Amino acid sequence: PENCTMPEFERTAFLRRMQHKTIAFIGDSIGRQQFQSLMCMATGGEDSSQVENVGEAYGLIKLPEATRPNDFAYRFTNTNTTILYYWSSSLSDLEPLNKANPDSKIAMRLDRPPAFMRQFLYQLDVLVIDTGNHWSKGKFQEKS
Repeated sequence: PENCTMPEFERTAFLRRMQHKTIAFIGDSIGRQQFQSLMCMATGGEDSSQVENVGEAYGLIKLPEATRPNDFAYRFTNTNTTILYYWSSSLSDLEPLNKANPDSKIAMRLDRPPAFMRQFLYQLDVLVIDTGNHWSKGKFQEKS
């Protein structure tokens, strides 16, 4: 834009401003892309020994049957800045209708955020949430 005085992103300055902070992206694939973009900008697109995978501390682990992890958490050790992503397509809690049968249909608890948010919300300094495509009318119609 004309006459824009916004400074360019400078990763070391950003990480210094975010020192001892946790930035969380919670949502669907748009949030994952935002997380990936920020990680790329913060690392300069390079592997670094100063970036530590801390997913386990948040219960974000890749299940043996999964082809790739759904969630990620990384800490920049030089500034103690954590950037994480947690997949939640609806930003609501999900629970089986029949708790004795985990394969039963699922109820969306719109009155409760996902368990991850309830557990870790107090540790998050910056929270970016998104949801969109997963609320389309076609996905909520019962198929016979």
